[in-house]
Amino acid sequence: MADEFINAYQRELDALRTLGDAFAHAHPKIAARLRLSREFVDDPHVERLLEGVAFLTGRVQQRLDDDFPELTDALLDILYPHYLAPLPSGCIVQIQGMADSRTAIPVPPGAPLHTTAPDGTLCRFRTTAPFDIWPIHAHDARLQAVPFNAPAHPAARRAQSVLSVRLSLTDGDAQFSDIAPDRLTFFIHGAAAQATALHELLCAHTIGIALAASPNDDRPTILPVGALQPRGFAPEDALYPWPRRSFSGLRLLTEYFALPEKFLFFDLSGVDARSLVETRAEMTLFVYFDTVFPNLTRTLHPDTLRLNCVPIVNLFEDACEPIRLTHWQTRYPVDPPSHASDTATIWQINSVSEIDTDGTTQPWHPLYRHLPTEGAEAAGEYALSRQASIVTGATETWLTPIHFGISPDGAEITHYLPDGATNERLLSIDATMSDGDLPARLPFGGGAPLFLPERGLGGVTRIHCLTPPTQGWRRRQRDRGTWALVTHLTLNHLSLTGGEDGAQALRDLLTLYDVRGSDQTRAAIAGLVDVESRPTVARLSDGLKIGLCRGIEVILTFDPTAWSEHGLFLLAAVLDRFLALHVASNNFVRTTIRLRGSPDDAMRFPPRAGYRQVS
Repeated sequence: MADEFINAYQRELDALRTLGDAFAHAHPKIAARLRLSREFVDDPHVERLLEGVAFLTGRVQQRLDDDFPELTDALLDILYPHYLAPLPSGCIVQIQGMADSRTAIPVPPGAPLHTTAPDGTLCRFRTTAPFDIWPIHAHDARLQAVPFNAPAHPAARRAQSVLSVRLSLTDGDAQFSDIAPDRLTFFIHGAAAQATALHELLCAHTIGIALAASPNDDRPTILPVGALQPRGFAPEDALYPWPRRSFSGLRLLTEYFALPEKFLFFDLSGVDARSLVETRAEMTLFVYFDTVFPNLTRTLHPDTLRLNCVPIVNLFEDACEPIRLTHWQTRYPVDPPSHASDTATIWQINSVSEIDTDGTTQPWHPLYRHLPTEGAEAAGEYALSRQASIVTGATETWLTPIHFGISPDGAEITHYLPDGATNERLLSIDATMSDGDLPARLPFGGGAPLFLPERGLGGVTRIHCLTPPTQGWRRRQRDRGTWALVTHLTLNHLSLTGGEDGAQALRDLLTLYDVRGSDQTRAAIAGLVDVESRPTVARLSDGLKIGLCRGIEVILTFDPTAWSEHGLFLLAAVLDRFLALHVASNNFVRTTIRLRGSPDDAMRFPPRAGYRQVS
């Protein structure tokens, strides 16, 4: 049983016993035979009666505590369907190909993988972003402060530290010119403090990049600073399939709290400037920084930077148990197939169709989500609702038929007036599902969990899980805060950045998406102490002409005591992209981060308009 319902049941049972005892003492002539007190009940029949009544009234009380979620859930399912869906487990894996391969293995988004739980239950995942598996191994990462050993570079005079990482082909007899990768995607793997610090160095303090044979190479290949770009913010890198009706900026907040490691990727483009002419099986990447993090120079692990990594998420498509419309129910449970795991949860309904007696199918359309001109004529319409189970606390999905098609005379037939109610109808439902909390129970470490490709990944030899699978996050559906979700309807750029309530509005929004709800995340959100906005101007240039553009500078002030050293940058980067997606037409947003008590800017991001950087 869910803890919330057990508490409601116990409160009602205690109230019945207390009130019954008081009533029996106050009216002994008519209630003496109750023979109950607050501690015990003599008559077992009365005890069973009280427990049954407490069970029923506990359900009623819980629905009152929920503030009638049917109203808000129906509204949010139309406007913000992403919020009501449970968040499936996710993790980062490294996929290795054959060592003697001379070409990249393209991996499309949605490539299926699976692993097996100790009890034999199949647990299915899929990749979330497109990437290539290159026969290259990144190793021996080193961060050196001045004086450092690195090739000559125009930025070397200003550099305070340099990162070097060796790139070796898995086939020692090959050479880079045989493979010639044009872009490599790196993942920063390691302890959270170390990984976020290196991420900040790479994304905020890079002043030069070079590819060379060794530190003593007198002819290094110089790459522009823009060749290094953070990964994970673009729509094609979405961790979860995102509804087009939902604001894409909220996706970034959702993913940050659910799996922050997915933002610890970066791309290095222009590698073919060196790889096309490199005749060796090894070369070294050098990145020059304008600052130094002393702790990181001492603690950086040699294998911190990994290639061939991708986030995966516990989502898979399957057919649900068919629903037989009996015309005696107003709604029907949507259950995963019998062969799925016991913890399987419906994440999204993909299609609903009615199966006729001759085997043909007719589509059903979701209510409020289609136009009459879209696709084939619907045989019916339906509405979906979600609720937390009072038994397990898991998210349950229910389907409510609205229209049962059209009668021969053209009138709509509904389940409230079912002409020919004896004719049962069968619905087939295809859905995207997850395994709930099962991935979080998988053993981690020592090569476990062992992932295997299902199809379309020929040449893959090993899939190594780098981060433990997260638990399946469920939205807090019973915290008396359902109506707070309607604040989504009033959020815009001005409500988040204008006036005295801007900081509180942004904190409230972050709290809504804090699925972890841990002491650490709550303290981090509370660390946002002030939000200020002011008009600004940026100079634009296409290389030939120069112009000016008006925009808004948003200054976020944080309490430094709420964050570990270098731990703030990742959240700041997410908020920078989030605020940029709120931008108005012909405008831009520049995000600046300050620490309370310091007059200087801690971070200053480039101006952005949506997904584009304004320069």
